[in-house]
Amino acid sequence: MYRQLSFYTLNGIVKFIDLGDSVYGEWIIYDDMAPKYHVNLFDKNFNSNVIVNSLLENKKETIDSVIKKISTQQGVKLSMGVRPGIEILQKSEMIDLELAPLPESWLKNIIK
Repeated sequence: MYRQLSFYTLNGIVKFIDLGDSVYGEWIIYDDMAPKYHVNLFDKNFNSNVIVNSLLENKKETIDSVIKKISTQQGVKLSMGVRPGIEILQKSEMIDLELAPLPESWLKNIIK
């Protein structure tokens, strides 16, 4: 379950998945403005999370640089999802999403 916040903005209603203020080492990755992936550095069950953790730990990459490289190499529109600067909260609700880890094949191209 994830908390989805809906905001009124100058560009209309924007939906944002909020992991909370105290979350460390986790990110929601959006594909073409829709939440699609969940990176969790502490979830060792997925090799892609281990690869991302290794890239960040060795200071070879930042999460932003990983997302930009994947977007360029794979021709996708990945982003971290940014909360609107000017916002009025419309509603907050818990929703059930099936967010996968990043595809391992995408990360292997960055390791090289």
